[in-house]
Amino acid sequence: MRLGLFADPHYCRADVLCRTRRPRLSLDKIRAAMEAFAASGVELCICMGDLIDHCDSAEESRQCLDEVMSLIRSYPLPFRLLPGNHDYGVFSAEEFFARTGCPIPPCTLDTDSHRLIFLDANYRSDFRRFDVAGVGWKDANLPPEQLVFLQTALSDTDKPCVVLIHENLDDGVQIDHVVKNAGDARRIIEESGKVPLVIQGHYHKGADRIINGIRYLTLPAMCEGEENHYLVLDI
Repeated sequence: MRLGLFADPHYCRADVLCRTRRPRLSLDKIRAAMEAFAASGVELCICMGDLIDHCDSAEESRQCLDEVMSLIRSYPLPFRLLPGNHDYGVFSAEEFFARTGCPIPPCTLDTDSHRLIFLDANYRSDFRRFDVAGVGWKDANLPPEQLVFLQTALSDTDKPCVVLIHENLDDGVQIDHVVKNAGDARRIIEESGKVPLVIQGHYHKGADRIINGIRYLTLPAMCEGEENHYLVLDI
């Protein structure tokens, strides 16, 4: 299966954020990525989170989200989206996924060859979601019910599985970016024997590491600098 992946566009109308981010440029970067995906025969496009960043008003944030989704929908390619901490800083989960038309994680997508498992670690240590409790990007956690979901999703299929999550299960990246209970998730993944690949965003530098035989791939952030970052990946 061929995936088209990008992470952390942080799209809004600001020219510069956090010194190195160029969020206004992300709309054209997404357009370039979608063109490349269409030309490459991608079967599914996935944004790994932080599609949107804060605008000057709630209405402007809605306009930006609608603008980027209109662009993505103009290509005849299936699309899925993971929520990032910045997305939940701007929108409730219900509004965000209603406007994007994507299901709220945790969820699965079965293809002919693989099961894709989408998780959401945008929860504080008390397991309140960021859109309700306020974003604590250094305090990302998978609630117990999502660990159960992960275990069940792995056990009831014979297909190889790919796990997708915005925050990082790879504890080799900067620790602030790692899910607090990542070890519990990795144990479930490893014990299943069905997961060759975990795909992540959030850590803007990107990373690619093997842990106990499983590849943990972190996509570089699309919003950083003027260069573009996206990936066509055969799984």
